[in-house]
Amino acid sequence: MKPTLLLLHGALHTSGQFTLLSERLEPFFTVFTLDFSGHGKVAYEGELNMSVLVQDITKYIDKMDCETCHIFGYSMGGYAAVSYAKSQPKKLGSIITLGTKWDWNPTSSDKEISMLDADIMKEKIPSYVAKLQSLFGENNWVNVVRNTANLMFDLGHGGALKEDDFRKMETEVLILRGSEDKMVSAESSVEVAGWLKNGSYKEIEGAPHPFEKIDVGVLVSEICKLNL
Repeated sequence: MKPTLLLLHGALHTSGQFTLLSERLEPFFTVFTLDFSGHGKVAYEGELNMSVLVQDITKYIDKMDCETCHIFGYSMGGYAAVSYAKSQPKKLGSIITLGTKWDWNPTSSDKEISMLDADIMKEKIPSYVAKLQSLFGENNWVNVVRNTANLMFDLGHGGALKEDDFRKMETEVLILRGSEDKMVSAESSVEVAGWLKNGSYKEIEGAPHPFEKIDVGVLVSEICKLNL
């Protein structure tokens, strides 16, 4: 029987970003994906924070008919996966993260939020706004951007994991980072990997932050190398 793998998408995206990756992984894993709260075409009315994303993962895995579920999380999805691991859930196997930002504080949070102004985005990056509109709807994309800003505010103002949280985790975690990733620091990634009892860090040479620019073949190879 193939091992079970859950793919968790990044902020301002959906599980659709994993279409090609899922296809390439299916010979080796039984692959599942989910869409996080606040990332759909219907307006999300609640206050989005990391606890909500953890609840999404908890509910999804609890309903899965498997003994062990491994997780690959990209960017925000990676942070949510490790946050989920904090409670040491029984079904959780190994975690692989890619392009996940770990160093959250008021300053880093404010910097990220400053880039999530819908009016400025329409003026400065209209092609990206068009992409968001196709994903979330012509009007609802603004709500998704606002949800993401709320999530980042929460992370920067008390909602992020602490060093002690990482040190208490038993889960095996591989932290992947592209060597050309300008959004995620190697220093913080290495630091977190060192705090984890079963953590490791590896760089994907030449890879930037955007998922669509990552070599899927290299990523599949890295996921399959992990002893799941």
